[in-house]
Amino acid sequence: MEKIIRRLSAVITSIIIYVVCAYGYLSLKGFVFQNGTFTLVQPAAAQTPATDNSQEFAVKLDENLALNFKPTEIIGKQDAPIMMYELSSLGCTHCAHFHLNILPQLKKDFIDNGKLKVAFINFPLDRKSMQGAMLSECVPLQYRQNFLKMVFEKQREWGLSFNSENLLKSYALANGLKKTEAAECLKNDQLAQQILNDRQEAVDKLKMQGTPAFLINHNGQYEIIYGAPDYEKLKFYLDELLS
Repeated sequence: MEKIIRRLSAVITSIIIYVVCAYGYLSLKGFVFQNGTFTLVQPAAAQTPATDNSQEFAVKLDENLALNFKPTEIIGKQDAPIMMYELSSLGCTHCAHFHLNILPQLKKDFIDNGKLKVAFINFPLDRKSMQGAMLSECVPLQYRQNFLKMVFEKQREWGLSFNSENLLKSYALANGLKKTEAAECLKNDQLAQQILNDRQEAVDKLKMQGTPAFLINHNGQYEIIYGAPDYEKLKFYLDELLS
């Protein structure tokens, strides 16, 4: 009997050590355990705008780069010659600045006249922004842009709150999502995995270490801008591509 107890103790101890080590490893990689599953929350940080004049404004990427991003919607005309992917975290202040201040200028100067189309790709940096990302994929399509705008405008409110989940849900309810749908959305493991897959692809293929970043596709050539750009520099860059 004593031998059996010793063996059981050894097995249980091994299991505990394995779980603790696995948990520690995943925690270092930016995962947390919640709702019965590990969720990626913080392996990257907000990207600050580049201030070094020697740094390239846009970095050229491999022309054979293959990406699997499937944006929920694309703003602009389908035949626009330039495609921009806006990779952002809803909790990132630089992302909020771009979305609230620069994107409207792009809309006026490039999107409305058919020169540019833009797709928003979620790149969550923490648990709260992951919840916002999931809800952004669940609200009715006609309200999605308004939801993103609201979340960015109220970033400080929900970002500093201990009740961020309910606040984010309230924004979704104000944009066409029902209460039961919002609850189900945040439990949708398949949706969470889809967002994390996009995020990991950006890390692996675009070498992203923070947000925001802007992937540009023009005539099949990919370039990426890291950090929130100054609008005049961005405008000059886009005009150069178009010329």
